[in-house]
Parts: sequence; C-alpha cells; structure tokens
Amino acid sequence: MRLTVHRIPFSTNVERIALAAAHKGIAVDWVDHDPADRSAIRALSGQDFVPVAQIDGRVVADSPVILRELERIAPDPPLWPAEPARRAEAELFVDWFNRVWKVAPNRMADEPEAPEQDAWAIELRGSLDRFEALLDGRDFLLGDELGIADVVAFPFLKYAASIEPGDPDRFHHVLAEHLALGHTDACREAAHIDVYERLRGWLARCDALPRA
Repeated sequence: MRLTVHRIPFSTNVERIALAAAHKGIAVDWVDHDPADRSAIRALSGQDFVPVAQIDGRVVADSPVILRELERIAPDPPLWPAEPARRAEAELFVDWFNRVWKVAPNRMADEPEAPEQDAWAIELRGSLDRFEALLDGRDFLLGDELGIADVVAFPFLKYAASIEPGDPDRFHHVLAEHLALGHTDACREAAHIDVYERLRGWLARCDALPRA
C-alpha cells in the first residue's frame, strides 16, 4: 500500500493518522501545506480540511474515514475490537467524541462573544471526570491495549498537559486553557490528592507512542 497524507502544522486530526499508521507499521509520505493557502488541498479533495489521504491513488478526506480505511486495508494490529459488543462500544465512543464532545470547544473558539461560553466551558471541563473514570483499572480508554478511542481522543486531550510553543490555533488554546490539569480542586490539592492521576498517566503513555 502506498499512503500519502496532506497535512498542516499542529493539526489534531492529522496526528490521529500519524498514530494509527505507526501502530499498524504503515509508512506515510507526508505533504506539507501552508494553513493560509489550502488551494492545493481543495483542488485535490474538493474541500479545505486536513488530513487528506491518497491511498493507492484514491483520494480520501476526513480523519474518521481515513482511519477506517487503514483498518480495512491493514487490519493487524487492530484498532477496533473484534468482538461485536466491544466493537459497538468503541463505535459509540468515537461517535460521541466527534459529534458531541468536540462541539463545545469548537463553538468556544468560533464564537468567543457567545453568552453560552461559561456553559460550554463547564461542559468541557467536566468531561475530564469521564475520561478519568474510563481509565479505572486499565491503561487505555477502552481496555489494556491501544485502541481507536485513544487514537481519536489523545490529539485533543493532550492539551490538558501542555501546548506546543508557536501553535497559533485558537481551538487548541481553548483546549489548553479549559482542560489544563493544573487547575485542580483546591481542597483535594491541599490534601495532596492527584485529581487526575489516571488521566495524566494515559496522556504520558499516548505521548510516548510512535508517529508515522
């Protein structure tokens, strides 16, 4: 398989592909684009967003679609569970993350003067407890091995730990500000309780994974 992926710097959705391809041992030919000039991306795919993949000559846009194509073409090692019930759970997580979780930070970035800003911030911050609970007794979000939930979520949740210098994306700065793990409950902090110990460990494990 020949895989070419078009990208821009700092893209969360591009990092999804880099993680998945490395996990599957797939080599990627990366093509870099200026975020301010996406004319070549548009000419290739009919839209402006990255990543855009060329898989054996076929053009595939949208990171969830590309991830499914990689799983179909290179099923081992898998990202989706084989068992129907666990696969359905993984599909539910991916759908929730893409269609529900991402809404609040996207709207916070796109509508900075909206009166709903505080409500969106509470929703975003509150989601940390859900991820912390998912990691109870296991190393990754849905089990003991890296899976599609981790690949989909980590490039966004990593901003809870830090943001790269020079990252200009307002969306990423919203994530870094409102997910920051340094903002812990004062009472628990005074008692030396690490509020998000499991989440911190998961972030470190995922950050140590190879990228294509």
